[in-house]
Parts: sequence; C-alpha cells; structure tokens
Amino acid sequence: MSDIELIGFMQGNRELFAAWFLVGTLMPIGVIFAAYMFRGFDMQYRAAAMVSALIGVLMLAFFTNQTQTVFFSQLSSLSQMAAGGSETAKNIMTMTGLPIGQTISPPGWLVGLSIVQILINLVLTVYLFVLAKWEK
Repeated sequence: MSDIELIGFMQGNRELFAAWFLVGTLMPIGVIFAAYMFRGFDMQYRAAAMVSALIGVLMLAFFTNQTQTVFFSQLSSLSQMAAGGSETAKNIMTMTGLPIGQTISPPGWLVGLSIVQILINLVLTVYLFVLAKWEK
C-alpha cells in the first residue's frame, strides 16, 4: 500500500468515527425528546414509541461494536503495513506507541464500558417512556 492509499485509509477511519460520534451523541437526545413528546399519550402509544427507541438503542450498540471492530482491525492492518516496510505507517505506529507487526485488540475495559453504556441506555429509555413523571 502506498502512502497515498494509506492517507485514504486514514480518511475513511476519520469519517467512520465522525459518524459514530454523531449517532452516539444524537441518539440519546432523540430518545429524550421523543419520550417528552409522547408524555401525554396513552400507555400503549408510549410503549410502542419505547419499543421503537429500544430498537434504536440496540442498533446503536451494534453500530458501536462494529465501529470498534473496524477500528482495531484497521490498527492491526496499519501495524502489518509498518512491519512490511511502510515508513509512514511505521512513523504513525511509533508516534502513538503502538506495537509494530502485531495484532491490536480492544482493551477489556473498552468492551466492559460499551456493555455498561448499553445497559444504562436501555434502562433510561424504559424509565423515560414508562415511569418518568414529566409534570411538576
């Protein structure tokens, strides 16, 4: 892979994380807004909206998992490129302190943090749609 291809590779990675950040930030705001807007509806309508929001939360969880998988796969590819002689890849790996020529796996705390985030989002979604008292 040439240096130009490497730069294109890195740009794709940046676009992926920009989308991940936007979805991960806007999704909870959308759930809160939807729960607030449905607050005056009957329980069956709020429950239906809640199910839709829960599906969205689960889809966000899958997207987050896939993004992490792609990211660490790309880091491993970059590591292999550095081991194969790419000076640009070697410089990037050296500057970031990552090992050259090795497979790079996500740390356990990142996986655990993702699971905690999913559980919090699921519980809060149910609370906002079913249990929250919106009136003062």
